[in-house]
Amino acid sequence: MVSLIEMPELVMENIIGFSDFKDVLTLRQVCRDFRNFIDDVDDSKLPDSKFEGISFKILDETTIGLSYEDEDDSYSTGYCGMNNFRCFSQNVTDLGNVNIVDVAIRDLEWLLKFQKSVLEEFDVSFDEYQLRNDSPFHSLPIKVRNMFEKLNRKIKTRKFTLKTYDESQIIAFLPFIDPDALKSLEFHSLDYDGEVEIEIDEIAKTEQWKNSEELDCEFRVLNLKVEDICHFSSINFQTNTISAKYLDSMKKVFIKSSKFELLFLGWESFNENEELTNLWGPAFSTETAKLHWYFRMKDSEERILRIIIDNTGHLLWFDVCKMESIPNGAIVQDYNEK
Repeated sequence: MVSLIEMPELVMENIIGFSDFKDVLTLRQVCRDFRNFIDDVDDSKLPDSKFEGISFKILDETTIGLSYEDEDDSYSTGYCGMNNFRCFSQNVTDLGNVNIVDVAIRDLEWLLKFQKSVLEEFDVSFDEYQLRNDSPFHSLPIKVRNMFEKLNRKIKTRKFTLKTYDESQIIAFLPFIDPDALKSLEFHSLDYDGEVEIEIDEIAKTEQWKNSEELDCEFRVLNLKVEDICHFSSINFQTNTISAKYLDSMKKVFIKSSKFELLFLGWESFNENEELTNLWGPAFSTETAKLHWYFRMKDSEERILRIIIDNTGHLLWFDVCKMESIPNGAIVQDYNEK
């Protein structure tokens, strides 16, 4: 009987191509010859794992977590540095002297190599506390980035979520995401004081930013131009200070947009209510002391741009509503090109 490893390469490649990705990973563990053969196979010959989501994060000061899910189930792998083992589905593997960071990144690389279809979400998280200089995970972000470069192809995902304490990691990892598949960007700050600022200039120049439709950013954004966000349908961000002129520029952009739905903005400093009244006219005040304005949107009888400012909570939001949502006594201003 001919063993699998003695079969012609074309036959072996066909077997791999028609196998489930879990079966291929099992084959890698059979012997060194299998592992070397599979490692050398072109990515295009590997089966599609068809994951819907992949998440890679530091769980605590000794553990890395890698989780992924398909339409039927979810799977989680933990890499524990305390006893140097990998745990998957209650199966524990002693990693001996092998660095768990290298093992976790290698497993992530294999998941991405198998992924041919578009992910719904790719989630990466680097916590500052676990990345301090004396942490065994200190080199994790650099090693992940090196792996992405080695992978030599962009990751196809509709949503990319990055949780980090270091804003520089956004521009470091964003180029590895396929801009043609991307629909949503989420940047979450793991600085629990919420005071990390981010210069948005270089990020806003990327194709990933320009192609996205939704933005959720917890960092305090600096130098964000209105033209950098006008293509988004949904936006959520924080900033230090905001001006009436900037808000008026946003209003002029969004009343012309056919796809805009929501903008949510938090700020530290805003004291130009009088300037807004000069620009937009008197606000409609509610019992909760919030200021409301309503503007007809371009080429629409039903879509109304609603702007609400809550000075007490340091919050502002723009959204789109219909005429029946507007309270009695509020004035809806006609669309004005200027």
